[in-house]
Amino acid sequence: MTRKSLELEPGSQLTYLYGRQGSPVGRAAGGARWGTELYLKLLLVAIFLPEGLSFFVGDFRLSVARVLIFCSFIAALQQLGQRLGTRTVVCVPSDILAPLAGVWMMLAATVTDGPAGFKGAGIEALTFVGAYLTFRFLLGPVDSSVRIARFSCKLMILIVGIALLDPLSDKLFTYEFIKGITGYTKLSYDGPLAIRADTFYRDGVARAMGPLEHSILFGAVCVWFGVVAFTTFRHQVLGWGVAGIALIGVWFSQARSPLLAYLIGFALASFYAASPRFTARWKLVGLCVTALLLVVFTFSGSPVATLVRLSGVSPEAAWARQAIWDTGGPVVLGSPIFGIGLNGDWNWQSHGALVSSSVDAFWLATAMSYGIPGSALMLLTIASACWLGPIDKSPNLTSEEGRLSVALGIVITTIAFLGFIVHFWGICWILIAVFTGMRANLAETAILRDRGAPAAQTRCDPITGSI
Repeated sequence: MTRKSLELEPGSQLTYLYGRQGSPVGRAAGGARWGTELYLKLLLVAIFLPEGLSFFVGDFRLSVARVLIFCSFIAALQQLGQRLGTRTVVCVPSDILAPLAGVWMMLAATVTDGPAGFKGAGIEALTFVGAYLTFRFLLGPVDSSVRIARFSCKLMILIVGIALLDPLSDKLFTYEFIKGITGYTKLSYDGPLAIRADTFYRDGVARAMGPLEHSILFGAVCVWFGVVAFTTFRHQVLGWGVAGIALIGVWFSQARSPLLAYLIGFALASFYAASPRFTARWKLVGLCVTALLLVVFTFSGSPVATLVRLSGVSPEAAWARQAIWDTGGPVVLGSPIFGIGLNGDWNWQSHGALVSSSVDAFWLATAMSYGIPGSALMLLTIASACWLGPIDKSPNLTSEEGRLSVALGIVITTIAFLGFIVHFWGICWILIAVFTGMRANLAETAILRDRGAPAAQTRCDPITGSI
């Protein structure tokens, strides 16, 4: 008898580790998981519903996505409790940091703004933590995360198609359509639209935005799902097709920062695909980025503007970002622990280069609202989902699961980068939590399957290879 005859084939091993679907128990569990997976797909669709379809419950403005997240939040906690009882859970650092970030947001807002701050921050915190836990603990067994990713990429094709109606009709098609149905209006939209401001028009053409809150956010979402599709499904038409459609979306959003993030994301994805045996690839990338930052911050008097200019963004946008950091930085240092609150005055008029109170930098805006600890906890939350190390070569993950783990790592990298020059809210705020939860789920999956592999090999029939 050879050694190979005693080894369990990957497919059989995964079947053993995650339920024998032929048994009544396996079929029941499979049915429950199928229902949960359908719910997650429904949630993804709800996340992309326009803001104009939201509604009030008391003092709170809720969306369909938030209601579904609050429901799945409870289900995720129940699932976590059951798994803790059977000791089938792996603690990923983000599992601790995400709730801590949510608690700190509510605490900081309560200190600065009282009950009103607690209500505002509470909704945002529950939305983020709920979305994280939902995609952290409700994803099913083998390739469930891949099926969710495949569905979301197909959904992105529809979103881009809807967004392209904006430049084709020379107006914000989705916003105007929903306004005609519900009567929902936003002064921050109607005023700039009336004068065809650069916020919504560029070079005389309406910027693609679709159901998202801003064209820059639409461009960022295109980048994220384009990277997921290209990296995970690179051997399929779906991968290349969605990547191309995402590029079209970024281009018609006319947002330079997402275009830069697209180039960075696809450069990293291509580098990964071209260096399958180079295990130190990410360390090399990290060293190069660190060296660049050290040089720029050491020798440049305006490091933010320099970095943005090196990235190919226009000089006007570069100096605007530098002005935001020059003005907002001292505000954060003046109230470093709890920030200045959700609606705090940061005296933006003191800088002649700023034309509004908009803080186009997610990490800076978060620090201003919730203090440096709030911004740091948020950054550590999304980064720590990858702290258990690379898992793409795990023999206990399918090939697509492994590539999806890399794709999500690249997406998190682009989020961290864009956060210095773009502000995220609304749909993007939820998606950041979704991507982080999925990456943490894959890390746990690899470890649990690794622990269960010896048992699977023991239960394998040495002659037939069956279980």
